[in-house]
Amino acid sequence: MSLKMQPASDHRHAADQARQMPGQWVLAGTYGSRASAMSAVNMVRTGDRLPSYRPAGAFEARPELTQDGCDLWVRYVADRPEGGVR
Repeated sequence: MSLKMQPASDHRHAADQARQMPGQWVLAGTYGSRASAMSAVNMVRTGDRLPSYRPAGAFEARPELTQDGCDLWVRYVADRPEGGVR
């Protein structure tokens, strides 16, 4: 029998941490599949359904596959000057 992982994410806390450390990646949570993590990536980038990451474009997000599922990493970029290092 296989166990299905539920998202273990605290987006409010992750967004707050990321705002305190602009440009640094913060672990927002672990998802059971890459597909669900990619859905969260899109919601972080747009602020859609995850208001902690508003305004749209203030955060970047990326998935990372692990043995436990797929981690969602976020970073705050709104304060980065134009043309800054990505």
